[in-house]
Amino acid sequence: MPRFPGATTTVAVNRADGRVAVLQGAALSVYPAENAAAPSASFEIPGKDPAVLEFRGNQILYMTHDVNDMPVVFVAVSVEGRERLAWPNSGISELFPTDTSRLTLDGKGVYGFLVLDRPARAFFGLADDIPLGAGVAATYRFAGERLLARGSEAFTGLVALSADDMLLALKGGGLMRYRSPGGVAWKREGSGGGWRIADVDLQTGVVVAIDAVGTAVASGLEKGEPRWRCAGAGAPVRDARTNPDGRLLVLTGGSERTVETLDPVTGRQSGSQLADLCDGQGLSKVLAQWLTKAQALSELIGVATPGGSAWLLRGPDGWYEVRDVR
Repeated sequence: MPRFPGATTTVAVNRADGRVAVLQGAALSVYPAENAAAPSASFEIPGKDPAVLEFRGNQILYMTHDVNDMPVVFVAVSVEGRERLAWPNSGISELFPTDTSRLTLDGKGVYGFLVLDRPARAFFGLADDIPLGAGVAATYRFAGERLLARGSEAFTGLVALSADDMLLALKGGGLMRYRSPGGVAWKREGSGGGWRIADVDLQTGVVVAIDAVGTAVASGLEKGEPRWRCAGAGAPVRDARTNPDGRLLVLTGGSERTVETLDPVTGRQSGSQLADLCDGQGLSKVLAQWLTKAQALSELIGVATPGGSAWLLRGPDGWYEVRDVR
């Protein structure tokens, strides 16, 4: 039986404290832990076909459809159901936030990445010497409704720790951390084409990027120093996440995909592998169905439980718990 049943059920886990947001039908419930018997809060979501996207800090981000004559609406709410920001709207979100914007990692705002054009230059008030086509890193803080944007032709991607603290992927490879005020905190040069930020683990102080050849590359969050590099076993890494137990979960492959748990320092398999665990718990078919369509690890989420590590895996009829029994 699924832990959270329903073919359309969506789940988001708060990595900082293990709380779980579960959206079943129109009911959004917040569980104090993955194995909690009952939610600590629950409220109704308006619109049609809603889905929960993220759980950061004390805020949850969800999307829904057909509200106030708008086909798609994104809403950031507190765990008590108090709305912080909804977009698109006629105010702040003329150009930003967008449908790809997400919660800052502290949950106190939203961030997004845009390409500079003339409307964006005017909207953000960016200087004329920043060329059209440059990358724009934008954040919005709920408290005080503060908007911040930085533009450069070197920017290719963004994850914001807070509205004033950005991690930026750079053209040609590498990362940069930018704080406001203060400016550039550190910059790590890369090679082999552009990098894509895959994960930021605040607890271990590591940012994981994937380079152009499909290698997971880790840098220290505070100073940007190299930590480790981890390649897939004969196939490029498509996505990577750090687990609560310190291991690295990687999705690899092209048309045929695999998922492995690795020691990030050695790059070797570490502990019980997900395929073996699913086989022992009667979930091999669920894993195989997920792998046929998996583009990222957003539907395979590591959680910490009193009994050890576990994963929430989305199947065709709900979300299953895969326990790492040792």
